[in-house]
Amino acid sequence: MGVAVVGVVFLTSLVVTGWTGVAWILTPCFLLAALPLPAFLQTKRFYRRVTRFIQWAWMGQVVLLLEKLFGIQVRVLGDAETKARESELSKDRALWLSNHRTRIDWMLLWSVAWRTRTLHQLRIVLKAPLRKMPIFGWAMQHFIFIFLQRRWADDQVNLRKLLPFLTSTEPEASYLLFPEGTDLSESNLEKSAVFAEKKSLSPRQYSLYPRTTGWTFMFPLLRSQLTAVYDVTMFYVDYAANERPSESSLLTGRMPRMIHFYIERVDISVLRDKSETDLAAWLEKRFERKESLLKAFYEDNGKLPHGAEPLFQENQGTAMVMLVAFWLISIGAATLLGLIGNFISVIAALAVVVGYATNTAYGPGVDGFLINNS
Repeated sequence: MGVAVVGVVFLTSLVVTGWTGVAWILTPCFLLAALPLPAFLQTKRFYRRVTRFIQWAWMGQVVLLLEKLFGIQVRVLGDAETKARESELSKDRALWLSNHRTRIDWMLLWSVAWRTRTLHQLRIVLKAPLRKMPIFGWAMQHFIFIFLQRRWADDQVNLRKLLPFLTSTEPEASYLLFPEGTDLSESNLEKSAVFAEKKSLSPRQYSLYPRTTGWTFMFPLLRSQLTAVYDVTMFYVDYAANERPSESSLLTGRMPRMIHFYIERVDISVLRDKSETDLAAWLEKRFERKESLLKAFYEDNGKLPHGAEPLFQENQGTAMVMLVAFWLISIGAATLLGLIGNFISVIAALAVVVGYATNTAYGPGVDGFLINNS
């Protein structure tokens, strides 16, 4: 498939806004916060506030492009209990647990966080290589996303340091975790089938057996700050039958026609006192049910969970207009400053690129610096 115009627009928009946000806004604020200035200036607090806003603006822009440029129809649904508490979801500090059909699920879920008004405080558990991506990875270091090496001996040491830091500095944060650990590719389904056979379990077609280690390790470290766990199930209406979207779909324009997000809110009181063994069993039970829901959707003409009710149907237009206005003004101002100080701007840009690339590869990175100097 060739690259589509919408794909070029999407990538260009992400790069331009990402560079503007990282180089012109986040980096100066970070350097200011890193200076040994008097505490009453509260530069660190200012930096975190700016970072939350840029996270909202940059990730919100992705939501805007996915829904308006690619035309993805988004429907957020919930069970009766979640519907009854719809107005309170924006105040939740939740751990989101989602199925993981594609490698871009983590980005598509931003549409839900946009509607719950928690996009600025969402922390996502991702694979470590994404941290090194130019511009995007640098931004996510500022956002303090959680990057895993997938070597448990290293990851648990990192999590034991990172999660308490987040609960103290970002007490309103929510977290997104994919317990399956990887996407629903054919090779991963084959590995899952082998695992199921060894354990005398039924093979699964629409999800993988969850890896409970990360969940049972993370949840006890976070539960004192959480108000809920969200069990999120994603149902895709593909561009063409069985065409799982991937990173390349963002360039070819062959993105899903519709995504249904089904949320079941579980109050933290249900899980607060559970042991590690009980937490693992609870998660496995949720994914057993999730498999049956996915099977019904894909094999029974798009059947959705019984009693599913629509959530967040209010118009998002005003916020999106503000979003576009912010980026237009920011990009315009950055361009003007660049033209005024042409030579200095080039040197500064090179310094930013070299600084981030070097510090990410050989140093602690922005996120590591923040944690080590908290």
